[in-house]
Amino acid sequence: MKLALVLGLSALALFAVGCGSSSDDAPSGPVSASPLSGSIDGQDFTGKVAIARKGFDEGKKSIDIYDDASITCDTFNDKATRKILIDVPWTTGMSKDFSFSFSGGGQTATFVIDKGGSPDNIIATTGRVEVIDAPTDVGSTGKMRLRAIAEGNKVEGEIPVQVCE
Repeated sequence: MKLALVLGLSALALFAVGCGSSSDDAPSGPVSASPLSGSIDGQDFTGKVAIARKGFDEGKKSIDIYDDASITCDTFNDKATRKILIDVPWTTGMSKDFSFSFSGGGQTATFVIDKGGSPDNIIATTGRVEVIDAPTDVGSTGKMRLRAIAEGNKVEGEIPVQVCE
């Protein structure tokens, strides 16, 4: 019994350490107001379109960020080779540092990298999101700032967000 408890706690501790993504070179503080850019999968990434749909929870928006300027609310693209996904409280002035939590209350972003039809989802637990303007009317445009860092992928900056639903 004691051995099982010790092994279980050891596994939990190792898992918790593995989930963290703290980095000595991870920036802190407010997110840059320059256009959203960085690199995903070793390639330059410039956020050109952000689409907001109903979030997973009430008061949240699920936002997809693409480097393809042709994406609109009507031409949603689930076949993009690189995109960023984030579910945020859609409230003007909201800012939140990233953290991972099984019990809720955490904030992350996901880098989606599709290589040959098999997407990899890389969860960024280092970063920050700031909602600058959060209109609710469909067709309106809001604004957010994002910093996300995970496994060699990194973006930071501001992007307009088209409200689709």
